[in-house]
Amino acid sequence: SGDAFPVGTTTVTYTATDIHGNTETCSFTVTVVDNTKPVITGCPSNINLTSTGGNPATCTQIATWVAPTAADNCGVATFVSTHNSGDAFPVGTTTVTYTATDVNGNTQTCSFTVTVVDNTKPIITGCPSNISVNTGTGNTLCSQTATWTAPVATDNCAVATFVSTHNPGDVFPVGTTTVTYTATDVNGNTQTC
Repeated sequence: SGDAFPVGTTTVTYTATDIHGNTETCSFTVTVVDNTKPVITGCPSNINLTSTGGNPATCTQIATWVAPTAADNCGVATFVSTHNSGDAFPVGTTTVTYTATDVNGNTQTCSFTVTVVDNTKPIITGCPSNISVNTGTGNTLCSQTATWTAPVATDNCAVATFVSTHNPGDVFPVGTTTVTYTATDVNGNTQTC
């Protein structure tokens, strides 16, 4: 009585022997069940990042954190994570989960999220300058064709649509017409020229 017993079932046997060599025994078992989950300390808080249109322009972002630690009264067998500090995360919310399992199969988890927001507008390069054209002598219509080199749109995450109200070679009426190019990226950010 008072001994320490390991996890599992241990048989305790008492044996009595009299002075003539006769013996009698009695036995019972002590069963120790480990139902204590590992303890995870230092679980990181949620992380919020913004994609960048800088140089270099990137859509994914690197997230870093100090990894938590795991301890258990019987011993930690495995401590794994779905992601590691220093991994690249896409736009949106990703859940990072650490799972500790002790030597007797008890598990504990800790989770946090990494959220990457894309608020970088597309970049439109080569937007044409204002154009003036004349109807010209002998032109029986009160309009004229205008041409230009179309601009180009780029984005750190990708351009979803790039549309224009008019195209090079369209016919324009007398007066001033505004031509607008609109670039929209895959995350809904827009830029116009």
